[in-house]
Order: sequence, then C-alpha cells, then structure tokens
Amino acid sequence: MKRKQRRAQLGKAPAGSAQTVDHMLALEAAVGLHQAGRFVEAEQSYHRILAADPHCADAWHLQGVAVFQLGRAEDALELIAKAIQTDAGQWHYFDNLAAILKAQGRIEEAAAAYQAVIERAPENLAARQNLGDALYQLGHWAEAASAFQALANLAPDDANAHIGLGGALFKLERLEDAATAFRTVIRLAPHHAAAHANLGSVLYHLRRLDKAVGSFDAALAIDPANALTHRYRGEAFHLLGRQPEAILSFEQAIACSPDDAVAHTSLAISRLLVGDWLAAWPEYEWRWGMEGVGAAPVFAQPQWRGEDLTGRTILLHAEQGLGDTIQFCSYAPMLAARGARVMLAAPRSLLRLLRGLEGVDQVVAMGDPLPAFDVHCPLLSLPGVFGTTVDTTPPVPHLHAEASLAEHWRERLGDHGFRIGIVWQGSRDSPADRGRSAPLIQFAGLAAIPGVRLISLQKGHGLEQLESLPEGMTVETLGPDFDSGPDAFVDTAAVMAGLDLVVTVDSAPGVLAGALGRPVWVALQAVPHWAWTQTGERSPWHPSARAFRQADRGDWNGPFSRMVEALHEILKPPAG
Repeated sequence: MKRKQRRAQLGKAPAGSAQTVDHMLALEAAVGLHQAGRFVEAEQSYHRILAADPHCADAWHLQGVAVFQLGRAEDALELIAKAIQTDAGQWHYFDNLAAILKAQGRIEEAAAAYQAVIERAPENLAARQNLGDALYQLGHWAEAASAFQALANLAPDDANAHIGLGGALFKLERLEDAATAFRTVIRLAPHHAAAHANLGSVLYHLRRLDKAVGSFDAALAIDPANALTHRYRGEAFHLLGRQPEAILSFEQAIACSPDDAVAHTSLAISRLLVGDWLAAWPEYEWRWGMEGVGAAPVFAQPQWRGEDLTGRTILLHAEQGLGDTIQFCSYAPMLAARGARVMLAAPRSLLRLLRGLEGVDQVVAMGDPLPAFDVHCPLLSLPGVFGTTVDTTPPVPHLHAEASLAEHWRERLGDHGFRIGIVWQGSRDSPADRGRSAPLIQFAGLAAIPGVRLISLQKGHGLEQLESLPEGMTVETLGPDFDSGPDAFVDTAAVMAGLDLVVTVDSAPGVLAGALGRPVWVALQAVPHWAWTQTGERSPWHPSARAFRQADRGDWNGPFSRMVEALHEILKPPAG
C-alpha cells in the first residue's frame, strides 16, 4: 500500500497564496503522522483538511488509506472513490483502490482498477503483474496470458512475468509455449524451484516423463520439503512403471504434508500395482474427494469395519465407475455368508443387471429413499475390510445373463464362425480414459483370420470409427435395439453368453465379461488400472481374463499382434 505517492496539491486557491501554503503544510503534517503509524490522528487531520477544502483529492485518497489501515475497508473504498471523482488522472489512487478490493476478495473489480492504473501509467510494471495475477485468479486464462506477455515484453528479464505467463499458457493447454516460458524463468533465475517444478508438470502432461522427473529432481534439490513436487515426481514415476520409486516419492510427499489425500491415494495405487495390497488398503481410504471419486456419502449409521454382521443389515453403496460397481459387488455373497442381510445401492442403470447378484436381498437406486439398515460400507472399502490379497479375491462368476435374453441374442448371432465381441473405446468422460483406448483399426489382424467374426459391443464414444474401416475389414453391429433402453449392459451380458471370446480395452465391458466368467482378452496400456497389477497375463479378480500388455507406452501393435498369434493357436486344426 502506498502512503504518499506524490507531493500534495490542494484546493482551488491561487498558487502561492497563504491558504495554499497552509493547506500544504497541514497535509505534510498529516502525512507525517500517517507515516509514523499514528493512523487515528492522521485520519482526523485529513478530515480537518477536507472540511476546509473538499476538493483536495490527495486528502480523500490518504484518508481512505488510513481508515483501511484502521480496518474499515468499506469506508476506505468510499473515500478513495471520492478522490477519483475529484481527480481521475492519478494512477496511484486506482492502485490503492485495487489493493483494497483485492484484500476484500473483490477480484473482478480489482482487475478493473489495475487496468485503470495501466491506462494512466503504462510503464507501471507492478500493476501489470497484479493485473495478470488477478485475471489468473479469476480463471480468465487468455486475458491473464496477454497481461503477462505485455509485462514480459516491457521487462524481458523479469522472471515473475514469465512464470505468470507460463502458468496461464498451461491452463490454456498451450503446453509447448508454457514450457518455453518456464525455461526462460530458469535461464533468468536458475534456482527458482517453482519454475523447475512447473516445467516438470508441463513435461508430465506432454508425457515426456523422464525429462519431467529431471525437472522435479532439480526443483527438489532447491526446495527438498515441497510436498507437491514429491507427489508430482511420484506420478511421473508411476506412469513410467517405476513403482518402487513412485512409492518412495509418495512417502516423501506424505512426510512433508501428512494430510495430502492425493499422495496417500497415489501411494495406495502404486502399492496395489506391485501386489502389496495389505499395505495399500489403509492408504486407499484417503481417496474421497479425488477426481472420479467425489465426496464420501454421509449416513447416520456407522461404517462397517469388520465386526460381526449376524442378523444385521449392511448397505453397500457404489462409487466411481460402472465397472467398479460390477467388479466389487462380488463381495456381497461373502457378506451374506457372514449372516448379513445385504442391500446394494447402485446407479439406476445397473439395477436390472445386479438384481440376480447372489447374496443381495435388495438393490436400490442411488439417490432414492433407503430402507432401514444397521451399517454401511462403500464398495471399494470392502477389499480392505476383508484384508484381500492377490490370493484371496472373491469368487467369480458373480453375475449372470438373463436366460431369455441370452437365448434371444444367441439366435440373432447364429452359431457360424468364431464369434468375438469387441470394445475399443472406454468412456471419454472417465478420468481413467487417457491412454487406455485403442483405435478400432488395431483389431484388423483378428478380423483377417479366416472364420473369425468381429461383433461390436461398443456403445457411445468410438462408434464413428466404424465408418472408416480399412478395405477388407468387417465388423458386425447388433442394431439400434442393442442396450438401447435405460438398463445398462443387460443386452451386452446376454450377447456375451453366446460369444466365443470378448476382446476389449480396459473398460466396463471387460470387467463385465470377467464377472460373468466369460473368456475375455484385455489390451492393457503399459501402466494399467491397479486391479490388473503391474505384470502377468492373469487378473487376480477375473480368472477367465487374459491380459495383453503394452511393452512401450502408447504402442498397441505389440498387444494386438500377440492376440493374433494366440488366436491362430486356438483355431489351429488339431494335429493328425
């Protein structure tokens, strides 16, 4: 806050008059009190000056500053507004107005005031920085980038201008430009830890993971106690498949910030991938609030922690995606075996599919009124309560297709050829979708095998790829009535009952095939969902599933080539 920006000029009296000199001396005295921290006396002095000369803009302005320092922000804004009404040409009036508005959380108005400063004093670098910061805080990324770029043009050696520019460009997903901005900061200020960390984040999003780790290492060498940088470094190691190093980074993040829920959850996922499930489950309980999980539901009844359930009703409630609901409802029969009455709250679209789930007495739609129950448990907390390891997952199949629907689709499919149901695209709305979906053209090698029929089980996203199949590749579709109603996957389950094989990327239909006990091959990205663990061809959760993993991130040729070889082996005529 600027207390005295220029020498006061008072009133309308002729220059050199005794009145003007007296007012100037009075203002000088008031400013002296102000600078000495005697704000009450300063305010009283400004008030007396204004009583004698209400046109003294400096007195209005400085009285506003004084009363703000006395904790009266609204009064301060009114007084500085009067100063501006009296003399709108003074940039420092707008500068202090902006500072008070910013302190009050009125960022939109503060940004307008900073803009007024720049219009009156284009060379004012601090106002340009403050304008960029305000626009960034408002989420006006393009305007913030323009403000920081203008500052950088005026002050090319100002590291703060470039780091602000990089942040705005990152939000605009102009990642290469953001990287350039952060590299400029590092050139200007080699020990700027935030610039190294921010460059690492950009490189992470560009999937230049080894370089991202290098940037995070550089940041931590300068600021070793930064929890966020440790966590981001762990995320990079995670995607590189270097889980031991990821685990160490997440543990270091937690040591720096014990309540970092994201670090705890990320630690859990890396431990799950390497099969250290017993150590992972307690960490996984930090997942609430994470992207794709949401807030933990609140019930008056306690959460079940493993106590005796004989004669009691437990509410299981779904969380995360449809595939997770399909997979982890497999614990319901185990709870029933403990003497519990089991009620399951699930997405409305899954109710019909789940009504045949063994051990469940009642399935209700999430959001509907709930019957009475004694305890509750989120579905993905059940593995931890049961102390599940890779050797003690629930038995499958736990779901079954409706017999009449299965017969209907079996007749429509016919019994000729080797029938493979395929899914190539997961839901783009899922946070997990990046990297898990494969182009439909990758299935061409399977389609080329004599006698093989590819039958699309795809719904929603990805169907447009059927319009651009390469010459000679055929994919059958099941018509507009396939899973067209409000009930998800009931037709998919019935079709799967009549298929010889399902081939899919890691998505809900693949989980469904495993829950039905149907043979399913799953094309997995290099670092898959934790339920598949990091290595091996088999899923602990679905014995009927076989994993075909990427050797290199983003390369689908390897998994699909191995599928073609494996299918040739299956279809090879018997010897002799």
